[in-house]
Amino acid sequence: MTSRRGFTLIECAGAVLLGGVVLSIFQPVMGDARRGARMQTSQDNLRFWGVASGTYTSDFGGLMPAYSWRDGECYNVAGFGNVIEGGDVCMPPDSSSSNSNNRQAVTFQETDLLRRLTGRVVGDGRIRILASIFPQRRRTHLIMADHMGLGPVNERAVDPQDRLQLLWQRDPIAFEQSGDYPQPSCDEGLLVGQNSDDPIVQRWAYSSSYRVVPASFSHDGGLSTTVGPTDSTSNLFTVGVLPLGNRNASEVAFPAQKVFMYEWHDRHSSDQGLWYAYPQAKPNKLMFDGSVNAFATGDAGVGADPNNLNDPEPATYRYCPLTTEPPPVGDPNALYPVSFRWTRYGLAGIDYTP
Repeated sequence: MTSRRGFTLIECAGAVLLGGVVLSIFQPVMGDARRGARMQTSQDNLRFWGVASGTYTSDFGGLMPAYSWRDGECYNVAGFGNVIEGGDVCMPPDSSSSNSNNRQAVTFQETDLLRRLTGRVVGDGRIRILASIFPQRRRTHLIMADHMGLGPVNERAVDPQDRLQLLWQRDPIAFEQSGDYPQPSCDEGLLVGQNSDDPIVQRWAYSSSYRVVPASFSHDGGLSTTVGPTDSTSNLFTVGVLPLGNRNASEVAFPAQKVFMYEWHDRHSSDQGLWYAYPQAKPNKLMFDGSVNAFATGDAGVGADPNNLNDPEPATYRYCPLTTEPPPVGDPNALYPVSFRWTRYGLAGIDYTP
């Protein structure tokens, strides 16, 4: 007969210690691998929207994807009058000194789009109409999603590091009822939503981590005013009087050097996330030619206010994060160039030189 000898306590402790050493060596490597995979996923998301944008432009005679309803026109709005089939709503025409009805028209278009995509058309859970906001800022992707036959909740619209947005879109109703509603940290008069009946709250779960540049939906300034930056905050626009939408891809002079869609926060270079306008930030960006890069914002042109192109100095503003967004880095009151969000000369300008 033979006896089988087991491990001694010292041998077991040594094995555990060795395993811990090996894990400590490979853990940073595995962390970098996960970060790299998420970075790749975010870039793949933007490439997808590049294809969707190209498809939309091809099918609509060269127009770039944007909300396109106009003041002075009549449209069928799903659920209008609490009827599934909806009814015609006529948008009053704007005066020469106001753009409020134009913005109201695109807000009605967004409501119609969300109602059709979500099925939340009538009843207490219907998507409610807002008087006047800028749906182009966070939800232009819905125009492309609708054209591609996709639903309103799509992980392609969310940076894989944007965990709150992913959580919200997994159960929009639960978020509306008890979610961590974003609130302004420094803006006066910014409408963000306060309760489950608020139409702004309803829209957060259907928003995107990626934003399009305003020049893709607002016309160039000059004799008339257009959508521009507000120097005190990154969250608000100047409205202008020029119509919204209906910009043609042929107006982009340097497609490979001009940003179309970008991450509002660089969540891959920093654990806490960096606002896109910080010079050290490297947000993923979709260019108008469909290519994707993560060039540093500091290497881009500094940008300009389209309503003040005669000013040789760059237009600047400060980062005013919502309570659900990454905090400021450094001085919270510091001003940063608007960079590729507002390229000098708009679609005819250049963000990155070769």
